[in-house]
Amino acid sequence: MTNDVMVWMNLIYLGLLSNRIPVLFPLADNHGHVGSGPETLSAGKIFDLQRLSQALNHAVLDWEDVKLGRFNHPWEEIDYIMHEDDEVIGCWSIFQALDNSKRPLDVLMPHFLHLDVQYTATPQWVHLNNSDPVNTSFQGLSHLLSPVGRSEALSTQPPLPTHGKHALPPGTPHPQPNDQLACFDSLYWVWNEKVGDSWLDPQSPTWQRLGTHVHFRQDIEQIASQYLRRLFSLEFLPPFITVHIRRTDFLNLCPNQDDLESCWPPLSEYARYVRDIQDELARNNPPDTPLASVTEVVVTSDESDPEWWSEVEKLGWRHTRSYAEEITRLYGKRYPGIIDSVVQASGSGFVGTGHSTMSVIAARRVADWNKGPVRLVEWPHR
Repeated sequence: MTNDVMVWMNLIYLGLLSNRIPVLFPLADNHGHVGSGPETLSAGKIFDLQRLSQALNHAVLDWEDVKLGRFNHPWEEIDYIMHEDDEVIGCWSIFQALDNSKRPLDVLMPHFLHLDVQYTATPQWVHLNNSDPVNTSFQGLSHLLSPVGRSEALSTQPPLPTHGKHALPPGTPHPQPNDQLACFDSLYWVWNEKVGDSWLDPQSPTWQRLGTHVHFRQDIEQIASQYLRRLFSLEFLPPFITVHIRRTDFLNLCPNQDDLESCWPPLSEYARYVRDIQDELARNNPPDTPLASVTEVVVTSDESDPEWWSEVEKLGWRHTRSYAEEITRLYGKRYPGIIDSVVQASGSGFVGTGHSTMSVIAARRVADWNKGPVRLVEWPHR
């Protein structure tokens, strides 16, 4: 989900730069992270978009605000195929212009929204200089959405390549990218000045102007608080340090598949960083305050191995893993990950996993919202 959240933030930031109203796509089917058949969930069911719009003084909408559809319902295969009533719309394709495949990124969302997307490749000047092919710059994309940039792009000779997943009726001209409702095949790899600066740099304009204002809905925070109170068996929560340990998602990054433990940072490394956080909290807070002696730790992870979790418990650390099935049953398949994100952001300090987007965003939230110290544990081998 975190990668989708990053795309939402990129979309909103591009809307701010180009003076356009961002319309956020819903979370769609994702077998890899949440299993088969998760509900299609709008951003406004997770984040407080009204609060965000007020903070930005700029409207932020969900697709369900502008178009009818089966939003916030369980996945059905019929949602992700072509439909007779699909509307033809022209969009820009970053991948067709910059990726080696020279084809648009194949995504299912247009089918869910009943759109027949016909792509035009973006001009090469949207590319972020001195970076991998698919990386683009906010400056280049915002210029493309201006009248001058659009005119430059559409007058390019030879004309920019086009592509449609489905053929148009004979004699129908390929539609130009829609000017009123600008759309792209992907906005994940978009940066300010260098790759990664949007999230790794705490002074990033993407985060400072936008990301820090993307707060969870109050009812989502209440659900997370409810499970934390059960976890501690207390009505009032003590201060705690949150830890996010990303493991199974990174399996394919390990060069030695026969010895995965050699790639993952050991629990002892996370424990060392937890002690660092505890020491920093003790130094920065008066000795007679709760933050000066934080002993509680709450762990979130994608690991499913019971033996590994047993080692976590031996450290005296708590976790919400035992509630995952109940959260799924009561709220939906996407919600264990959503509640984990809220839990991570609730810490007085945070220790995460390097190169994990979930950890990076959680670190930014704890540092900004709670003024807490944060650390990221790097992999021994990458």
